[in-house]
Amino acid sequence: MHLYDQVKQQLRLQTDRPTAVRQAIHACRKGGTVFILGVFAGAVDKFPLGAVINKGLTVRGAQQHGQRYIPMLLDRIAKGELTTAHLATHIMPLDAAVDGYDMFKAKSDGCVRAVFTGPR
Repeated sequence: MHLYDQVKQQLRLQTDRPTAVRQAIHACRKGGTVFILGVFAGAVDKFPLGAVINKGLTVRGAQQHGQRYIPMLLDRIAKGELTTAHLATHIMPLDAAVDGYDMFKAKSDGCVRAVFTGPR
């Protein structure tokens, strides 16, 4: 199924990445709820509707409500109540962005999130 999705994405026949949604549906217990948080723009092929029906699942979805929460979060970060240093696995100068993006894409050196610093 992963190869199928990759080919469709490379051919621009599928814009979304439904692998995690499918896995969540198959892993969910009978009578459970699958909540999809994020942005899905188009139709998802190979959606396991049979598994949803047979397990009696509830499927819900939403987007992150940034306009509501971002100002409060930024205020708490500015006050030092929330720390974010642990979110950046690699900090590098902006002129190393090409290498940083390659590292992130390949997940080499344990790169989860590259943060680029610019001139001050």
